[in-house]
Parts: sequence; structure tokens; C-alpha cells
Amino acid sequence: MEKLSNTQMKSLDEWLFNYKDVSKQIAIRKLELQTDNPNNDCNIGGGRANRINKVTEDIVAKWDSDGRIKSYENFKDSVERLRSILDDELNEVFKLRWEHSSCRTWEEIADTLHVSIKSVYRKRERILTLFALEMGLI
Repeated sequence: MEKLSNTQMKSLDEWLFNYKDVSKQIAIRKLELQTDNPNNDCNIGGGRANRINKVTEDIVAKWDSDGRIKSYENFKDSVERLRSILDDELNEVFKLRWEHSSCRTWEEIADTLHVSIKSVYRKRERILTLFALEMGLI
């Protein structure tokens, strides 16, 4: 397994901070797509409509074709797959660092878990390496 550089680990660490808000970002993007744009009027006037209007199906099609939603969902799925392969101890480190809204420093996490700083940094490296593998980065 390839060893991550400090820059890569810092980048992945920052990326995982977005996990706690990813469901909210998906919901916001879906609302943006389903909100009608007043300049986009599909009714051009005239007599009978020659087109069946399927609003719900059109909205779902927009969601399925949106790259940003796909990106958010891929990220969320990757983190959930990562969480499923972590043991209890690594999951606890993950929760303390990335899941809660108040991010803790590694020193605070070490104090909370009653382990050494070196041990927490090894756990951090293990989590970030598995995340990089899950995302296909290494």
C-alpha cells in the first residue's frame, strides 16, 4: 500500500470535514433544480398542448443528470463504505474528528480516548489511507 504524503493527508482531512454537511448539500442542490426558473417557461401559448407535462418525472430526470448531485452522492457513498470497514476504535476516532460539528484537534482526541498522540496519528493515517483507497486516489 502506498504511503500518503503529509500534504495528501491534510487534503483528505479537509475533505472529510465536508461529510457532516453532504446530505444538506444534496438537499439544497435538489431544491435548486426543482425550483422553477421564471425565465424558463415551457408554455409558449397557443391552443392545445402537444406535449404531456410530467413535472415530477422532469425533476427526477434533472436530479439524475446533475453532476454536482452525483459527486456529492459518490462522496457520501465512499465515506459510508469506509465507515463500514473501520473497526470500533477507528470509527470512534472518525466520529470525534469529522462527524461532529465541533472538530476536535488530534490532541483532544488522544485525551478523550486515553491514548498517546502517536497512536492517534497512526489511526489518522490508517483512516485517511483507507479513504484514499476507497476514493480511488491511490
